Amino acid sequence: MLVIISVLLAAADILFAVTAAGSLSRANAAERLKNWFRQKLPGRNAHIPAGSRYRSGPGAYDPVRKDRLNLLERIELLYIEKSNIRRYIPFMNIYILMLLILLIFVWSYRYVYGILRFVPSAVVISGILSAAPLFLLELLARYNAESIRKKLSEYISVLNRWCSVKENIMYAFEKSLDSNIGEPLHTFIRDMVIQVNRGMDPCEALDMLLMKVDDAQFSDFIVNVKLSIRHRGDIKKLLTNLENQFYKIDEEYNRRRISTYRDRIVICIVMFAVLPLSYFFINMSPKVGNYYLETLNGKILLMVFSVMYAFGFYLTAGITRFRSR
Repeated sequence: MLVIISVLLAAADILFAVTAAGSLSRANAAERLKNWFRQKLPGRNAHIPAGSRYRSGPGAYDPVRKDRLNLLERIELLYIEKSNIRRYIPFMNIYILMLLILLIFVWSYRYVYGILRFVPSAVVISGILSAAPLFLLELLARYNAESIRKKLSEYISVLNRWCSVKENIMYAFEKSLDSNIGEPLHTFIRDMVIQVNRGMDPCEALDMLLMKVDDAQFSDFIVNVKLSIRHRGDIKKLLTNLENQFYKIDEEYNRRRISTYRDRIVICIVMFAVLPLSYFFINMSPKVGNYYLETLNGKILLMVFSVMYAFGFYLTAGITRFRSR
């Protein structure tokens, strides 16, 4: 077993060495995304028809943009940026997250192997347990998105009042930080305002803000603001119409008691509850335990169940991340 653990640690060291070497030539996430937008997106002055949410160009949201990020950037966007975990753990980054996953894997492997005494099954189960931080961060990201959706109508009302003082949406964004808009919206808006103040194009900053929130209403709000900035529309009239529209949508959400966040929590609890129930089932009877833990056929069957369980986790993660946008 020591040989197996040594091989795993050596492979992890190689992986971290490669990724760390690559990170030396990589700018911070915001600068990386900024340069990527400027270099990769054609047609910066292309005309964007109103109501076209999936057209390319700086005035509308293009879902293909996320696919152009490399693997590490996509993981950081999905689990670090969207969850706003840096508000609680300022030093958190993708490499610390990978190290945490590795440590959980090594720690859980010792105990799982001691119970199952079969390497393939122990590796699969330990891999699922080591993914627990990813599920927690994904749930936190979903919670953030739902919190923003619930406060979006109120926030648009705040922006509308500041636009009455000065008809400039970026001025309104900046002044709204003094209002009690709550987290994580305060952090996301603050970062966007800082980026614009440091010279980033407002539409690019709004694109980056849009990537951090998986919510259709928030996407509609940002797309309409970008169109107004690009084509110099009547921002006060836009905010008034959006405010009325989103208040009606909120009423419908409350009436139907719709909450994808609670659904995800229930699914995750049910999925993780399979492990202790399986352990109880195996140890419920000496004959059952002897078959699965001592015989070759039982160990192979247990490995098949473990792989199917891991595949179920993979499908569940894909379903809960589905967006109707």
